[in-house]
Amino acid sequence: MTDSDSDIIASKPIGEGLDGFCRLFRSTCVSLGISEFRDAPTQVGHFVEATGTNDLVLDLLLALQNLPAARFLRSRNGHKSILRDLFDLGSQADSGDFDVKSVIPLLERIIGGASDLEIWNTVFTLVTPPKVTTPPTVFNRGILDTPLKSTSGSQQGKEQIHKKLDERILQEVNGCVYDDTKGFYEKYFEGKSWSSTAEQIIRDANPQIIDGRWTDYPNPPSQSAFLGWFWRFQSAFLSRGRSMYYTSYKRSLNGSDCGRQPDLFVAPSGTTKCGGRYNWMDVQVIGELKESVSKNYPDEFAKFCGHAREVFTSQPTRLFLHGFVIRGSIVQLWVIDRSGPYSCEKFDLHKNPDRFIKVIIGYTIMSDEELGLNTYIKEDKHGKYIMFKADGKTKEEKLCLEDEPIALQYAIVCRGTTCYRAKRPGTEDWEFVVKFSWRSDKRRAEGELLRLAKERGVWGVARLFGYQDLDSIANLRQGLQFGKPRWFPSATSGSISQTQSRMKSVGSKKSRSRSAGLGIGGVTLESSSSGRKRKRHGEAELHQSKRSRSGSSRRRADITSQVTAEQGGGTERTNKYSVEEPKATSLMPPRDAGDESFDNRIFCCLVVSPPGRAIHEFESVLEYLEVCRDVIKGHRSLYQDGKILHRDISKNNIIITDAEKEEDPSGMLIDLDLAKELDSGPSGARHRTGTMEFMAIEVLKGKAHTYRHDLESFFYVFLWVVIRYGQETDKNLPKKSRLQGWYTGTYDEIARNKTGDMSAFEDITAEFPPMFEGVKGLAGELRDILFGTGRLFTGTYKKREDLDRMYDRMINAFEKTVEVYGHLS
Repeated sequence: MTDSDSDIIASKPIGEGLDGFCRLFRSTCVSLGISEFRDAPTQVGHFVEATGTNDLVLDLLLALQNLPAARFLRSRNGHKSILRDLFDLGSQADSGDFDVKSVIPLLERIIGGASDLEIWNTVFTLVTPPKVTTPPTVFNRGILDTPLKSTSGSQQGKEQIHKKLDERILQEVNGCVYDDTKGFYEKYFEGKSWSSTAEQIIRDANPQIIDGRWTDYPNPPSQSAFLGWFWRFQSAFLSRGRSMYYTSYKRSLNGSDCGRQPDLFVAPSGTTKCGGRYNWMDVQVIGELKESVSKNYPDEFAKFCGHAREVFTSQPTRLFLHGFVIRGSIVQLWVIDRSGPYSCEKFDLHKNPDRFIKVIIGYTIMSDEELGLNTYIKEDKHGKYIMFKADGKTKEEKLCLEDEPIALQYAIVCRGTTCYRAKRPGTEDWEFVVKFSWRSDKRRAEGELLRLAKERGVWGVARLFGYQDLDSIANLRQGLQFGKPRWFPSATSGSISQTQSRMKSVGSKKSRSRSAGLGIGGVTLESSSSGRKRKRHGEAELHQSKRSRSGSSRRRADITSQVTAEQGGGTERTNKYSVEEPKATSLMPPRDAGDESFDNRIFCCLVVSPPGRAIHEFESVLEYLEVCRDVIKGHRSLYQDGKILHRDISKNNIIITDAEKEEDPSGMLIDLDLAKELDSGPSGARHRTGTMEFMAIEVLKGKAHTYRHDLESFFYVFLWVVIRYGQETDKNLPKKSRLQGWYTGTYDEIARNKTGDMSAFEDITAEFPPMFEGVKGLAGELRDILFGTGRLFTGTYKKREDLDRMYDRMINAFEKTVEVYGHLS
């Protein structure tokens, strides 16, 4: 802003000129039920965008036009004054071709009581379009990405607040829930080795039905009445099983920070409390009791799935989990696996008491395999172990596992990645990591990519010992018939299909853990798509205005991308076209009858070395910097030598290695579950996992993945580890950390949060703990390398020299800082 502008603003103050608008704004907030006015601009902005009502925006622009300074402040768009710019913007808003979120910063200034200078400076930003520069070009060929869908995995530790967590769980299972599955009861409760035992107990119980009611069943079935009756029934008839029922509806179970209290659960007979509480580690079946049918089914179901999430977190290699819900006298049985929950047809226990008794008996006498436990992991007097055949070997060998996993995922519908350190019998040192995960059956096995990386001489990635497939969702669900999946409308707001940036197509109008150590795919987003138009990896990404409209863009079809083509020493803007037949995804029903009705996943076991340490377990700042430097070198080798793009950079996929030789890496990239060969086409998988807090801005907006996005993800990992794990004691994020905005809200909100944080980067470095005070300069340099020093750049360069320059600059930035800390040590 010029001195002349400042003088005009000082001589013609706003005064009470915006008071009328502020009263209107507050009235709007009250009508929307918003009481916290300082947080209101964003909420009102979302409301206006969702309803398409721009009256509030027009009222604001009108109020600004009536301010005295508006007639005297010179336009930066070639007009006489900014008044003309405000008129033009009003016309644009009235036409509907306007992104209302662009007004939110101005609302924040006005409602927050900012100075006149700050308000007018924000007005100038709003009405002045960005300068158009020649866009950087991107790769001609690219990788077709599978779209994204969120999971509950990012909420961990103290961040597992029920309301936020249940919203994320509902988004996670949305479109993966199947009711009334045909063949359910027959598969799980008929023709079993224990069937005769159950039938004898039914005869002994001899339920009496009078006037259509089971006479012993409480009426009404309040929780206390039901439990009193149920304990008497268990005492009389369920003592023959290997397990029994317990309740903990008044006190949360151990083994979780979320504090959930299941109404009923099955655990081994003789299970005891520790500190007055049972543990999720012992839970074999979950149950919920409702006196009547709930009026808010989504909330009830999210709570039920929340209990399932706790079981999968405490028993992460479990194949599936049984559960049941009793609403009055209506019983619904469930099985939850890594592709989602599915249920039987509901039945009334008054009309079919024998079935109810057989079910509750069955849960107590099922085998480990029938209960969904991982029987591939065995146990002897020395502890857990697996029998595994290494690559090129003909015989299996025993690998002893550490008692607790070093990495796991906090989610249900996901890859369920779980890692244990392992060693050969009789040895002291942990030599391997054994990784269990559920990959899409459409996706190439990680072991094959690791083998390929080795053949191509890639430096700095995990070394393959061997891998094998163990089971599949299709096999576990064999014999069942599924209908259409259930959708929860309230859960769709978090899906990327509704929050991606709009793009133009040809001839169309404008159309968006407990985790540590080796091998986890991270706290993840499982992805899906809505079937809209989508850029291919390799197409140009123009700098978009912050006022670009937001909407859905997922399925790939004809799209236009403006790139620069060097011709005759000059540049010419040309159009590139990419055409691909749209694919069915989990956010749209299968297009033909032959398509599967659920996502099939392969349960596999991978063994790699070395085991290493999690990146946040660094012993000094110097070690951390050396690890980060070598990881970038490793990524470069994987990409340029191996012709493989990683696509899932997270803190869980980087390890610290104890280098034995000087040429060995200090840090190593792991987990190629989502990696892809550069020349390969789309996998056909409906879901792609990613790690929300580390995802690049453009990936969150639905753009195809490039090498630069991996480097951006690495930068977020660098910042995350510094801020979260650089503290002396508490290893949680600071309560008011800006990084919390990197995994809460919709994808568009997260992208906007990251864009803001990279623009106001000093707010991020202000959170650096004292230990990392000396790397603030490095952080700033990395930020400038990735995003530029002018307007924020999130695109990807095409030319090889640009690619080399970005890698070189990042590596050199670390080298310089390593040298400084090396002298200090």
